[in-house]
Amino acid sequence: MFQNLTRREFIKISSLAALGFVVADCGDNKAATGGNGKPADIVIYGNFYTVDKKNPKAEAVAIKDGKFVYVGAAAGVKEYIGKNTKVQRYNNGVIMPGFVDGHAHGHLGGSKMLLMCSLNGCKTIEKIREKLKDFIAKHPEMERIQGIGWDDATFGASGPTAAMIDDLTDKPVSLIDYGHHSYWLNSSAMKLKNITKDTPDVADGVIVRDAKGNPTGCFREGAKNYFEDLVYHFTVDQYKKAILRYQEVFLPLGLTMTFDPMVNLDYGSENVMEAYRQLDDEGKLKIRVHGGYQVFADKNPVADVEHAVRLRKKFKGRRFDIDNIKILLDGVLESRTAYLNEPYSDSKDGYRGMLRFDTDTLADTVKKANELNITIHIHTIGDGAVTKALDAFEKAASAPDKRNAITHMQLVKPADIDRMAKLNVVAVANPFWFTKEPDYHVKLSIPYLGKERAEKQYPMKSFFEKGIVVSQATDYPVTTDINPLLGIQSGIMRQVPDKPETLLNPKESVTLEQMITAATLNGAYELKCEARLGSIEVGKEADMVALNSDITACTPEKITDAKVLGTMIGGEWVYTSK
Repeated sequence: MFQNLTRREFIKISSLAALGFVVADCGDNKAATGGNGKPADIVIYGNFYTVDKKNPKAEAVAIKDGKFVYVGAAAGVKEYIGKNTKVQRYNNGVIMPGFVDGHAHGHLGGSKMLLMCSLNGCKTIEKIREKLKDFIAKHPEMERIQGIGWDDATFGASGPTAAMIDDLTDKPVSLIDYGHHSYWLNSSAMKLKNITKDTPDVADGVIVRDAKGNPTGCFREGAKNYFEDLVYHFTVDQYKKAILRYQEVFLPLGLTMTFDPMVNLDYGSENVMEAYRQLDDEGKLKIRVHGGYQVFADKNPVADVEHAVRLRKKFKGRRFDIDNIKILLDGVLESRTAYLNEPYSDSKDGYRGMLRFDTDTLADTVKKANELNITIHIHTIGDGAVTKALDAFEKAASAPDKRNAITHMQLVKPADIDRMAKLNVVAVANPFWFTKEPDYHVKLSIPYLGKERAEKQYPMKSFFEKGIVVSQATDYPVTTDINPLLGIQSGIMRQVPDKPETLLNPKESVTLEQMITAATLNGAYELKCEARLGSIEVGKEADMVALNSDITACTPEKITDAKVLGTMIGGEWVYTSK
């Protein structure tokens, strides 16, 4: 987009549009009002950044039955105005396609806000105990206590222990770390699930033990199988409230579509899916939600893919669909479960991390999903996991049009970026993480990876240069500040504004145009919706966000100063600022 314009020329054009001047070459894209000549329901004047290469800027749009019927110059929209047409004007700012979050655990984030003790930001055991004690006191009705958000970096490789919280309550307590890869149980919870010294280890997880072999209370990755019903487990009504709560957070940020990667996270029940279906039927689900069904190597993943297809037919609605298979291929760096091509720098025995699927099982799962028109979405943190994911895609002879995706990609070998391009793998990036957090970078990244690897984390520009489709994702509620504008800013700057010491891997910085595309059209492409969503074009559904300032005409530092004036989904303003 705007390949032939310099940055200065681009800003000048955008500024003129914001001031109300006619934008050159904006075109009159008026492919009919459905061919029947009826007036539009809504006509909007403003400065439109369409993310449509053929018609990148516009001054007005007309919407009929939830779809764009005109996108172009102000003069051309007049014929779409009838006596009942609502005419709206946005004299300042910019109007863009609605933002897409390519990986956000929405229902879990809502549950966290309403039903769990939030431990985000608690950097000491004293603060964790304080928050937990207060939550227990406020919820005497709860038979089991669930919490989320503690930081593995607070405790080091050995993790927290049950003894640290046993005195707070006799009730079972289960606490999930902020990355959702480590779990902390008190002694009551371990007793309830009969977890003892004799409990066997698992192939795809870790039971942290003391010198005598007793479980300490810290569990990682697949060890969660021993206590699945103690985490992420709520009723349909509770999930409905949680979904509506996270929707209240997403809509004011201009988010119109999201991918919820683990809609079966709650101990194999269908409660989350049923909650989404009911809200969709009731017309209360405004945001478009694509669900991912998670499968595991030790639970017959091919059969589970077939089961997911049956669930898709059962729960598919107007704005909810289960059209992805989610796979956790490795863990995370914090717990040293991310799978690397080369050993951890602090390892004395060549330890490279944890791989949760072997290549053959993963390839069989990919093949079955793609045969059934289900997309594969793989969690990879380490470069070794990226390599193994691509090995499986190649072995499965995955068709390019299946839109299989890899997400997170904290480390990636340059050669694997070429393979991603060849296989048409979508890169679901997390630009919100593209900065050096002092505690994380110094205490974890450098000791575990070494300085050279630590400085090359989170490629982005390399993906774009190879023609890979890159979308933007938060991994909410792992990321707590989920403003899409922050992701756009971070993808460009790769540092916290005014804090140069946080700059990470600046060679991978991308352009504003690329980041906006990642947050809109490419997100729609990831979810196979680009033919009807992701850009402001005639014939597409009218999903838009109106901002009070023009982010295409400001310095990157100012992008997050913009505020959302309104969020439209399907021609309906589902949020307007007061």
